[in-house]
Amino acid sequence: MSHKYWVAGMLPMAVFAHAETNTPSIDDTMVVTASRFEQPVKDVIAPINVVTRDQIEQSQAKTMTEVLRKMPGVEVTVNGGIGQQASIFIRGTNSTHALVLIDGVRMNQSLSSGTSINRIPLNQVERIELIRGSGAAVYGSDAIGGVLNIITRSERGSETKSITVGAGSNEYREGNFVASSDISENGHLKIAAGFQETDGFNVNPQLGQNDGDKHGFNGNQLMINYEHLLSENWTAFASVRWFDNDAEYNRYDSFNGPGYVVANGNSESTVYTLRTDFVSEQLASSWTFSHQESANTDTQPSVDTPFSLLDIDLTTFQWANRLTLSESFSLLAGADWRREKMNGNSRDTAFDASFTPSIVTHPFAGEDREIYGVYGSANYEIGDLQLQASARHDRYDSSYESAESFDDYTTWSLGAGYRIGDEHRVTASVGTAFKAPTFSDLDSNLFLEPEESLNLELGISGFYSAFYWQLAFYDNDVDNLIYYIKENQFSGNSYNVDARIRGVELETGFSTGPVSHTVVLEYKDHEDSKGIQLARRAKENAKWLMEYGINDFDFSLSYLYTGKRMDLPSLAPTEDDYLAAYSLWDFGVTYWATPEVALRGRVDNLFDETYETTGGYPAPERAYYVSMDYRF
Repeated sequence: MSHKYWVAGMLPMAVFAHAETNTPSIDDTMVVTASRFEQPVKDVIAPINVVTRDQIEQSQAKTMTEVLRKMPGVEVTVNGGIGQQASIFIRGTNSTHALVLIDGVRMNQSLSSGTSINRIPLNQVERIELIRGSGAAVYGSDAIGGVLNIITRSERGSETKSITVGAGSNEYREGNFVASSDISENGHLKIAAGFQETDGFNVNPQLGQNDGDKHGFNGNQLMINYEHLLSENWTAFASVRWFDNDAEYNRYDSFNGPGYVVANGNSESTVYTLRTDFVSEQLASSWTFSHQESANTDTQPSVDTPFSLLDIDLTTFQWANRLTLSESFSLLAGADWRREKMNGNSRDTAFDASFTPSIVTHPFAGEDREIYGVYGSANYEIGDLQLQASARHDRYDSSYESAESFDDYTTWSLGAGYRIGDEHRVTASVGTAFKAPTFSDLDSNLFLEPEESLNLELGISGFYSAFYWQLAFYDNDVDNLIYYIKENQFSGNSYNVDARIRGVELETGFSTGPVSHTVVLEYKDHEDSKGIQLARRAKENAKWLMEYGINDFDFSLSYLYTGKRMDLPSLAPTEDDYLAAYSLWDFGVTYWATPEVALRGRVDNLFDETYETTGGYPAPERAYYVSMDYRF
């Protein structure tokens, strides 16, 4: 049985390939997120990282956030453990400044804040692509910090069948099934299904008030993808994805208090996607239609009806085109349309002047928002110089007229890359981005302005036979950044503030004998116009990922350092408002009993560090996990 190591250029971690396959070079790595079409990673000007399916399995990650926190430029906060509310921060921007795509289709909703990133099933994922820096000139609103594309689509010709079962601390249990295979000369089918559950622990302990409470998680998921080659030039793709998750959490009982209760947050989502692709020597075109039905329901004992219900439909249509005029010159153009509606059954809890709660119809129930976008891009290469220019225009129409303080927005970007020999490259870019206020934002302040940013970036990289390094400098000015200030136990308000985020990132991959390493060092100087550090993101971050294989064993060890950071936004923070820095070690081992059977074990928080990523929500203590993966 052969084991091969390789440090993959532009990847966030060294990859161990447990197969007798040739190691791919940097030039072989293909990505789709930068332009919406497949292209070599070496042609992408923006910093981009890729996590493959093999890497996810090798890391033994249980949640999406466990994968993302090891990627350059990413910080993660979680309100407790598996399945709990989570946020990702890319390069010090807000958690809502990361545009999340699944198979190139937007998951962010402009009616509610963010995406339930911690509840996206890893079992469905083929690879993850992350672009750091502004992506608004291609994708529109939300892409101020970066674009995260979670790809579930497997390739025709690939053959995978596996069953995974596992268990762990806090009564953790999982079972997953994945099968992808050609089912005819022109047809390819992928099916993924599974469950994940844990009894959890007390994620928000209140001394003497909720002692002994546990907050668990139960998730179920199913996905069916089918791709059919219609002709030499035409391909059709259809997908249905579904998940249903229940996460328990601690809630102050405002209805029957004082006291705390174990509340339940249910998230159910079904997404239907149809896509058609045309590819010829000069022209590539794609048409994508997607409809997402999602409902987030919060309940608690002794209250007959949900105290919060967000029932939202999101429908999108995307038309993208790439025209290759010569080996050195190509054009991109396309149009997007999406409609989001908060259905009339949506509910919320309101408080009167004496803080007495009542369940009411959501202020934006029955309202909708339509967004129209057009974009274009030109790419030109002359010798070792690559030039790129992009522009996009978005128009917003809302049924709730007074909620919109703007209708149109234009974003643009300019980029250049220059290769110095075969081993070095210099890149530079400048671009604008924006984010429209969500209905959740407007619920607390109808007069919010859209967030606007101007991002400058310089990158230098070197790739050699034994190692690689990448160095990036960025300066992101964000006007009208939306900040939520909690004003009492039950409510708060959103405000616009100006902020500036400057940073430097160093990523390197190398080997010391049989051990492969990836090291990431980051420093960010981020503050608002009053000089106050932005909440829940550190100035210093360090990540060190190591992998080693011998005979039938694979070993992995990771180290993450996160510096001191403010917890909640504050107009006048004190020392008590900051969370302490922490260091976290994880260890994993895989034993290949046969080429088809892998026995895995992992220890999280190896040295039992006591820390919080969200104030009042202790992170999990040392935890143990085991699993068996059978491939057939």
